[in-house]
Parts: sequence; structure tokens; C-alpha cells
Amino acid sequence: MLEISDESISETKKVDFGCVPVDTVTEKCVNIKNTSNNFLTYRVSLMYILNSVDQVFNISITTTPVKPLDTAEVKIIFKPNIPDQSFTDYFIVDDTAGNTYRLTVTGKCFGPKISLNKKQLVFKIFKNESEYRKGTIKMINKSAVDAAYQWLLPLSGQGFFQILTGNCGVIHAYESITTTILFSGVALGIYTGELVCLVLNQEPLFLNIIATVDLAVNPMFNTDNHVFEKSWKRKSRYTHLMENSLNRFSYIPPASAYERYLDFGTGSVRDVTLNISQTLCVTNHELEDGYINWISDPDNVFLVDPVAAVIPPNESILFTIRFRPKVHNEAYGYLMCGEYQYKKRDDDKPDIAKIRHTWFRIPCIGNTWDPCTEWSTDWDCATEIVLPPTVPSRTTFTNFLLSNKLELPMLFKFEAPNKTNFVVMPMCGIVQGRGWQIISVALEPKSYGDFYETWDLVVNRVQKTRVCFAGNAEISQVEVMSHGFNPATHAMFEFQPTITGCTNYCTAYLHNQTRMEIHMRVLNNVSWLGADNQGSIVLPPREIVHFHWWFFPKVPDMVYETTVTCSCICLIDGKPVGEPTEVFISILGFSEFPDLRVLPKTTNLHDAVVGTNVPCSLTLYNYGSCFFTSKLYHITQGMGDDHSNEKFEIDSDINSLKPSNHCEVKVTVIAGGAGPRQVDIKYTVLFRTEYDEIEEIQPVKKTICIVWYDGIYPTIKVKRTISVKCPVILSNHCVWNMVNVDEFNKALVDCRPNKPLSVNLYAPELCVRSGHVKLIFVFGCVYAVLVPWSLRREKICDCEMVEVQIGISTYEMRHTCTHRALVELSPMQGIVSPNTPSMLHMTLSYTHEGLNTLCYVMTLPNQRTLYIYIHIYANIITKGVLLPLRRMEEEEYLAVLDCGRVPINNLDPVIRILWLYNPTDVYTTWRLLRGNTITPDTIIRCLQYFAEVPPSDKLAIPFAFMPTEMVDYKVVFYCSFGYDTVKILVKGQGGLPNCIETRLDIPSYVERVIRSAYKNEVVYLSREHITLPIMSTHSLSREIIAVCNDTDHVIRFIWLPERIANVINIVMTPWWGVIEPRSCEWITMTVYTLQEPATFTTNITCEILDLTERRRYQKNEMLRRNKTEKCNQEFIITEEGTYHPGINDEPPYVLDLKKPQPFYLVTSVSISSKGQRDGCTRMLLRQLWDRPPPYDLLSSDMNDTASGKGTGNNMPLTDIIRLIDGILWDALHSKMFKQQIEYYSKEEIPTYGQLVKATEKDTRPKLSRRVTSGICDAIVNKAIFHVYNLKSKHEVSILEAE
Repeated sequence: MLEISDESISETKKVDFGCVPVDTVTEKCVNIKNTSNNFLTYRVSLMYILNSVDQVFNISITTTPVKPLDTAEVKIIFKPNIPDQSFTDYFIVDDTAGNTYRLTVTGKCFGPKISLNKKQLVFKIFKNESEYRKGTIKMINKSAVDAAYQWLLPLSGQGFFQILTGNCGVIHAYESITTTILFSGVALGIYTGELVCLVLNQEPLFLNIIATVDLAVNPMFNTDNHVFEKSWKRKSRYTHLMENSLNRFSYIPPASAYERYLDFGTGSVRDVTLNISQTLCVTNHELEDGYINWISDPDNVFLVDPVAAVIPPNESILFTIRFRPKVHNEAYGYLMCGEYQYKKRDDDKPDIAKIRHTWFRIPCIGNTWDPCTEWSTDWDCATEIVLPPTVPSRTTFTNFLLSNKLELPMLFKFEAPNKTNFVVMPMCGIVQGRGWQIISVALEPKSYGDFYETWDLVVNRVQKTRVCFAGNAEISQVEVMSHGFNPATHAMFEFQPTITGCTNYCTAYLHNQTRMEIHMRVLNNVSWLGADNQGSIVLPPREIVHFHWWFFPKVPDMVYETTVTCSCICLIDGKPVGEPTEVFISILGFSEFPDLRVLPKTTNLHDAVVGTNVPCSLTLYNYGSCFFTSKLYHITQGMGDDHSNEKFEIDSDINSLKPSNHCEVKVTVIAGGAGPRQVDIKYTVLFRTEYDEIEEIQPVKKTICIVWYDGIYPTIKVKRTISVKCPVILSNHCVWNMVNVDEFNKALVDCRPNKPLSVNLYAPELCVRSGHVKLIFVFGCVYAVLVPWSLRREKICDCEMVEVQIGISTYEMRHTCTHRALVELSPMQGIVSPNTPSMLHMTLSYTHEGLNTLCYVMTLPNQRTLYIYIHIYANIITKGVLLPLRRMEEEEYLAVLDCGRVPINNLDPVIRILWLYNPTDVYTTWRLLRGNTITPDTIIRCLQYFAEVPPSDKLAIPFAFMPTEMVDYKVVFYCSFGYDTVKILVKGQGGLPNCIETRLDIPSYVERVIRSAYKNEVVYLSREHITLPIMSTHSLSREIIAVCNDTDHVIRFIWLPERIANVINIVMTPWWGVIEPRSCEWITMTVYTLQEPATFTTNITCEILDLTERRRYQKNEMLRRNKTEKCNQEFIITEEGTYHPGINDEPPYVLDLKKPQPFYLVTSVSISSKGQRDGCTRMLLRQLWDRPPPYDLLSSDMNDTASGKGTGNNMPLTDIIRLIDGILWDALHSKMFKQQIEYYSKEEIPTYGQLVKATEKDTRPKLSRRVTSGICDAIVNKAIFHVYNLKSKHEVSILEAE
């Protein structure tokens, strides 16, 4: 039972009864639920009233108002009456609230399928030899329907053939009945017969019988020359049965008989004059003679004269039939059968003639009833007979059952109205008691229309009833539901705008308004139009069928238009009948190329971590006028690792968009390797073909969106190296170059999953027992991704493992050999985040002489492994050794100096510096050996011949490079220290004139987060590296740097001088001082370039001493000395002797403190100076001093001494006054200092009295830091020149040395 809610307005519900047996009643119900809050009343009506011939559906609905949440019942009764016919009706159910529901009711009818196992029965009788006269056939019911059948022949049989098993009966579903036929012929000859079996609701069955009675010795008869006239291709079985009764033929029969039935009325046994004879006319329509033989009535009631006759061609013969009743007050009936024979010659073989047989069946009735006799009757007969549909000029047939319910025979006769279109056979006859007669009905329509006729059925002469015959003749009528109106055609359809190359369709609803199937064929002459089933469709009776027109556009931006013709013809039993009709349909369409756009057009996802999902969203926009379904696909291009396994997932790659509509598409990138990637997103258009298959057009080559991303592994780098403790004063940049950090960083970046790499790290080469060296590596993220890392030792030496107990009954083999203490790393694991760098502390011990290598395994995410080999080399203390500050791969050379690219048109040579250091505790002498070509025109010259390097100090060796050609230059210099002879490779490149010189060995930029590491509870410099702009010779540049004390101790700083003769002079102001806890001191760095142009990187060093620790150490040593003297003076005499008390027997206790040693902070300074002859204009000293320092400190205030804080500089007042006096005195003899004093005079420098007065006050005035900085600058310059005995003018330049 189906249920419909009133919320589904205009919803169509289909009720299918399926296949139902003919003349049976089936019922179905549909419930409609009232979901509103009001009472509703429902009604039902038929949507299309086409005709009333076959109203097989009876529908009713609840008439009373329906309560809310209650249901109304729609009852549908289906009673089909025509076998092998489908029925469809459309109903509308509406209610008082305005809701409408559609019911489509369909059903099919099936009838019996009965057949005979034999079409022909042959008897061959030979006299005195074979007398078997019985034959059997089987009647088989292949359907699920019971059916009544009747053999149409007299009770006594048809001539010499009788049925022994009964003339009528019922055959049940899937049953078979055996029927016995008896042949009673005796005389020699050929006997033929045609038995007809009428089956209710089915076409009649025919059994042909031929029998021969012959002599066995000499057979005279051949049955092959006898043919039974059938021709099923030209006529149906009903037509063959009712051939003599029909009025309209599409062919000429062999012969015809008239009258078609004989009613003799009331006769008399005694008075012969009341028995009126009747005449029967038989006409031969063939060109050969015909022979007719009537089968005589065995009761001799109906007599034929003559019984047999020969009928000439195209002539007629009259036969007289006399009625001779035997019994009074009786009804008589007889089916008079006549066999007509004629010769038929084949067109191919005109000499051979065969005898064809056909039969006439003329029913005869009569009675001898008294005029006042009334017979009691009880019969059953349908009052309305509906015939199957047909077309004009085509006969349609059916049958029905007339049954006698009494024991007495019943006489019946049909009386037709005038000008009838229906034919009934038999028109009259006798129905035996408790028997029935199957009546065949035919409709012979002349034209289109419905036919209704009422015939009178007269039973036993006086009782009459009416039987209605209904049928219709139709032409093929198909109604097409149109999209629009076109006066020139029956219908118009328009395709939606379609993508060129795709297939689109529009649905046409075809309504078959006839009771027959209609075959529709589309006549089309354009290639861009198609239809379902190649333009051919069979429409079921009275059903609305959806039919697709298919659009195949090939040319873009074009309007397609055509008119097609639909030829429709009716089908009966699958064969076309009637005249075809034509339906003209106008079809329009438009096509264009797809235009799918994406916002944004380009998307940069930046970093995509390998193995993780990186989502983003794109907006698809249909910019065209076509509704289409797009399928996105992508093409990945990239560099770096193999990107074949990259995953670029589109959550919804198939999208359907209406014109000017958009949708969001989520995209997920899963990188499979490292490297930049470019994903070109393109699309193709999907469409459904006429075979209901999904296909796609050729992909659109245009890229609609580009997605960039970099596949990355969570990677860290060493972004900063820190020298915490080292005998050799090294800057962080020097440590970077010595340890081989670049290769380490490259290995960290190049490491891939399951492919371990190895990298070598080199500790600074020092001498044995030089103490612990502490370095710090600051790890930072290469990308904005958390990177966990871990380290573990890997034993590579030959020392044995030691078994160590780590728990109860748990032991572990550990590497505890002497090499383990050479390198200590901590921590062994950590997590590096973009905002939190990680520091790896490396502690080195030089206790083993020579080269020692330890291995650590670093594990990174994504199964990446890095083997780190740390090489530590300890030199002999007593042997002089010089080593380069920058580690080189070439083992052949002591050092390699790359001078870079220098213009070939320079007038002054460019000086490059090669740095060596002495790692031992002895002085080492460096010598440039003889044999080097040193001439004024030499391209590369060494400007240093001899130098003595103190222990743990550095040596700067200048080289002059002046190229003349744009080629690469290489010069090998031989030098020695001690007894070893080594080689130094100096190379460079000549560049284009006026090109920019290459500034090498400049430290890379360090992020602020990395710079902020290692600044807690330590003393540090605010800047680890300073890169100065290109300067001219004889100029100065000023920078600001701060010494920061983030500890709770008071520290002292002293800046060590940095000077390279004739090249550079760096002065720090103030050059020494004391810094209070948690404060800083700003230092002005002044760089003076001297007469020689040079490009190099040097270091400025600040010595740091912890005064708080020194004071503590001094107090502890004083306490030690005092308590030692006291303990030496005091003694206790015991039995064992004299006993002196210990210094720590009573408080205060003496601590075991080491003497505080200074440590050093180093800043790298990159300098580049150009000669004035090479286009760098020299500025006057006055102009140089007018240039302010990079940081504007004019608004900064001096610290107030009353607050207890430290001042801007901590020099004693007496020293300040003494130095100022000396500066003012020397200003008369030095041009540089004269310019300084003139510059500071503009700032209203305080006088001597003002300075003394200001220092004696409790609160000092707020002087400009710039003024004080300038004063201190002059003071420090003068002090350095005086202390180190420097001269402003040299007698001989090092460039002139030979």
C-alpha cells in the first residue's frame, strides 16, 4: 500500500498492477495522509478522457472529510478485458486545501496460450490390412489462465470425423488434454476435414485431417496433391474462420456462400407446407472449376439439394435446403459444413496443379414449437463486448461465451441492426443443456471513430436481451508536449546551451492517445541531432513516455536550428497497420566553448611538509552560458626530489555549475619530496552520452589555476656558532669557517628518508692539554615547522665495550673508552621551533695527541639519519704550527685565498688578507720563501715577507691583486714555519671594467630570533658582525656597538687594538670600562682606512673580566693567607708531637677558588676600501666628521651618578682632564685632531672649568651622548697613539718593500 503526504505537491505516484489475467478483478489502495491542521475533503478525476471503450480502471476515494493526521483511501479496481493489452490512465487527486497529487495507474492483461501439438492428422487405411482409425492430439495450455474451449462441429461429428472425448471443456493452467479423433470412412478415396477449436479469449485453433482408404496391393491415392488453404501471412485465424461471414476483405476469397445462416422458423411435422425451404448461393471466384460437397445431416432434418456440384469459374450455383422436422414441439439446429475444392497452379510450375480445400460453415435452426409454448431458460452472457483496437479498414476480432445453465437445449439467434459494422459467428444455433457456445465477433470499421452497437440476443424465440458491442478504429495520434510555440510545427524544443564537443539532451513527453502501440520513427537530415534508440520508439497504449532529443554540437558560437518529421504508425501484434501520420517538430540549440575560471588564479602555499596535509580552497566560477560538469585534473612540475609520488587531492574534482554560479573546492597537497612544485590545474568537461555512459571531451589545455608550493622536510640548520671558551681568540664567524658548518648545513638539507648521509665536523686544531674548548651551535628552523631531533653516540673506535648494570638483572653494553671524553654534546635531543631556537653545546678535550674521530648519529623526522663525524686534532706543544682560520678542502695547500672578481682597469691594487693562527704555546716564525716572482708588474703579490706569531695569536698576510685581463689567475706561494715548507694558493678573476668587486668572507645574515639566543646570564656584544659600506682610502666610518652585561656581577671590559699597517685602524671609544649588573655600555667604533685599498674581514676583540669573582677570589686568598699565618703560629702539643690546626677547622672557611681568568668577545668587521684613483672621491676630514653615526643618540641622557648607576664612561676625572689638555695641545700639531676639535666646537664643548664644576656637583648636567662620545673618541685615539707609540706618518710603505 502506497502512502502520499500532502507536503508533496504535484508529486506523481505510480500504481502498477503488473500482469493480470483477463476478466479477473484486482484491487489496490493508496492512502493519502492529511498532515495539515484542518479537515480536508478529497476528490479524484480522470486527467485524460480519450474514449470510453476500455475503461478498465474503476477508482474511488473517501468522500467524508478527513481529520488531521488521518488518511483518505483511494481504491483502484482493475478488470482487464482484452488479452495482451496494456492499459494506462492518469488521475488527479485534489483536496480543499489546494494540494494536487497525480496518480499514474498502469496494468497489463494476459490471456490463455493454448496450442495443439499437431497441426495435421493423417489416416492411411488399407483394406483388409490396416484398419486403425483413431488418432490423438494434445491440447497444451502454456499459460497460468484457465480457459474454456469448444470444437465447432455438429454433435455427430463433421462428416466422417468424430471427436470421442467431448466437444467442449475447460483446460486448466499449464495442463494438457488428450483428444481422440475417429475416422469412419469405408469407401475407397481421399477424405479431408478441417476441425476448428474455439478457445475463449484466444484465436481459434485449426486441425487439418486427411485420410485415405486404399488397397494395399495397388495404392491409388496421393495425399501430397491436396493442400489446405490457410495463408496466415495474409489473413488471421479469425479471418479464416469467419471468411464467409465478413463483408470487407483485402483479398478475393476462392469462393463465397450466401446466406450466412439459415433460420427456418417454425415448421410442422404433419403439415409439410409449413416447412419453408431456403436457397443458398455459392459463387466461384477462381479461374478454375470448383467443386463443393456438403456434409449431409445424419438426422435428415436439414436436406441439401444438390449435395455436391461443380461450379464453373466466376459463376454461382443455388442450393436448396429443406427443413424436415421429425418430432413435434422440438428445436433443431445443425452446423452445415461444405467442403470446397479447386485446383491451384504455381507460377513457377504451371504444369503441376494441386487441389486446395476450404470450408463453409452455415448454421441452420428451426423448431416445431406450438404458438403458446413458453420455455423456461437460464443463460449467462456478457452484456458488453469490447473488441481490441484497430485502424480503419482493418477487421478486429474477439469472442465471448454464451452458456446454458439448464438441462434443456437452448435455441439462440442474434439480430443485427441495420448497416451494422459488426459480424457475429455463429448467428444462431442450439446450446445443449449445461453447455456453452463460444461466439466470435468481428468489427469491420470503414473509417476512424468509436463504434457502439446494440444487438438483440433472442433465446428460444420469445426471450430477448441486448448485447452491446464496442470497438474503435483509430489513427496514430501522438501528442507532443512542447517547450514553446511555433505556428509552422506541431511542437518546438530548445536545447540548453551546450559545450561544443559534448552531448546534451532535452526530454520530450510523447503521449500515445490510442489503444494500440505506436511506432514512431524520426526523419532527420542534420548530423548534430539525434534521438533515443536511433530515432525509433514504440509507445505503449495511452501512455506518456519521455523521449530524449540528443544534441551533438561541433561548431562553437553557433545557433543550430532544424525541423524534424516524426512518422507514426499503429502496431498490432508487432506489425504496422493503417496509414502513418506525421508530426513536425522544430528544434533549436546553441553551443559554445567552456569557460571555467578559478579564483584566485594563482595560489602559493609556500612550505608543504612532506607527509602532511596542506589544505587550501579554490572558487570555481562558470563564466559561460552553458551548464556543464567539469572534472579537474592537475599536472605537477617541479625540481628537486622526484615528484611522481606527490599527492594533489581535490576533494570534489567533479562539479556541476550553472551559468554565473560558483562553488568552493577544497584542495589538499601532500608533498612526497623536497623541492619547488608547480601544479597546473586544468579541466575537462564530462557529459552523458546517448548510451548512458559518462565520457569526457578532450582536456582543455588552458591552465585555469596555478598552485605553487615547496615540498619541505622539517629541517634545521646551524644558523650561528658561538665561541664560548677557546685559547685562540676566535670570532663566531671564524668558528663557522673552521668547523665546516656549511657542509653540515648542506647535509641537513640534503638528507632524505632512509638514505643516511655522512658529514665531517672539524674542531679547532689546538695543542695538547690546552684545556676544554666550548662551542655552541645554534639550531634554527629553515622553515616555519617544528623540528624534533635527537643524537646518539655511534662507536667507531676499536676499544672494547663495557658491560654496565642499569637495573635488576639488566645489563647493557656501553662505550666507555678514553675517546668518549674527547667530545661531549648536550643536550642529546630537542625540538626547534621557528620562535625558539635550540643550542647544542660542544665541549672538546685535547688530551690525545694526533687525530681522533668520534661519531654521532642525528635522527630527524621522516626517517632521516645523519652520521656526524667530529674530528679533533691535538698538536705537539713544542712544535711551531700555523693553521688557516678558514678550512679548505684542498689538502695540498696550507691555505687558499680567493681574491674574487676585480675590475681590470683599477689603478690601485686591491689588497686581500690571508689569516693564519698559531695554536701552540710557542712563538712561530713565518717566512715567505725565495723563488717567488715579485715584480712591479706581477698580478698577485705577497706584501709580507717575515712575521713572528705569538702563541695563540693570529697573523694577517696581505696580498695585492691587480688583474689586467678578464681571466682567472692562480699563484702558488711557498712559505715555511719551523722546518716545514707549505704552499699557499692565491687565486682571483679579472672582471669587466668598472664592475663591482666581490666582497668575500662576509657572514650571512642572522635572524633576530637566532641573535637573541645565548643572551641570558652572560656577557655579550650587541653585534656579532658589522659590514661597513665601501669606503675610500684615508676616510673614516663610525658604528655603534654595545657591551651587555646580563649577569649579577660587575664586569670590566678592555678593547684590544686592531691595526693592519697602512690598511686599517679601528678605534673603540671608550676602550675600557666597568659595567654594572644588568646594564650595558655603548661603544663607538671608528674605522680609519689608510692609504692602501683593501677588502677583507677582521676581528675586534673585547677582553671581559668578572670583577665580582675577582673580588671574591682576592678576599678568599687574603683569608687563606691570614689563616695560614695564624695556623702556623698556633700549635698543639700532643703525645704524638706538635699538631698545627687546619685553616678550615673553624669558620670562616677558605674556599678552593680558581683565579678568575679573562675571556674574550669578538666581533667580525667586513671592510672594503677603494683607492681614490679608481673613482672613489676622497672626502675631507671635515665632511667625514659631519656625517653622523648610524644611530641617533642625541636625545639620550647620561646616567645620574646620584642614582648609583654607572655613567656613560667610567674613566677617572683626573685622566679625563689630563687627556683633554693633551688633546688640545696636540691639536696644534695634528691636522686630524684639529678637524675634530673644530667640529666639536659647534656643539659648544664645555670648558675645563665647566667640566670640573660639573663633576664636583651631585647631579651632573644632561650632556649630549654624541658630544661625550666624540670627546672620548679623540681621547682614545690620542691614548692609543701614545701608548703603542704609533706614528701618523710612516717613512717607508710596505707596498714598496722588496
